[in-house]
Amino acid sequence: MTPGERYRQVARLHMRCLDRGFLATLGEGFLALMYEAIDRTGEATLLVAEEDGRVQGFITGGVGMGPIYRRMMRSPVRLGLALAPAMLRPAKVRRILEIVRYSGDGGLPGGLPDAELLSLAVAPEWRGTSVAEGLYRRLVEDFRKRGVDAFRITVGETLAPAHRFYRRMGASVTGEVEVHGGEKSKVYVHRV
Repeated sequence: MTPGERYRQVARLHMRCLDRGFLATLGEGFLALMYEAIDRTGEATLLVAEEDGRVQGFITGGVGMGPIYRRMMRSPVRLGLALAPAMLRPAKVRRILEIVRYSGDGGLPGGLPDAELLSLAVAPEWRGTSVAEGLYRRLVEDFRKRGVDAFRITVGETLAPAHRFYRRMGASVTGEVEVHGGEKSKVYVHRV
């Protein structure tokens, strides 16, 4: 599988499995560009589980979104084309600005680690097969190799299965944040 196809498959899986989040509404082109940027910047990691040329699941982590955004800006035409439909809708523009503010640690409780699990998704047909656990452990090991001793995870309050998963993997709730107006999320910390 070519890297471009992997990024597109990851983007489609994001849209399919993380469809309750705002980023999924920005489309496959934007998401593929974002995951390419995550994979190609030294400050972030994209880990993929795949079988027979199909992505089963993925996990991403990093230290701040700034390097990822800067990497995306290296492809201004692709970024502009991917975001053009969203720029015609004021509500989407507002939410994009909220994400940029949040990614700059706006609104986060103090004392949290800089490193963060950014996204995790497993195709429904692969759930219950330890794909998520394997990806999570690979991310923990990646952070350990980078000298990161803890990372945070922000989870929407209504996502009960995600809360159970992160607790089972050893993360602890340390606070609460409001990323988008009126939508609360729990903040977990996992000690590496």
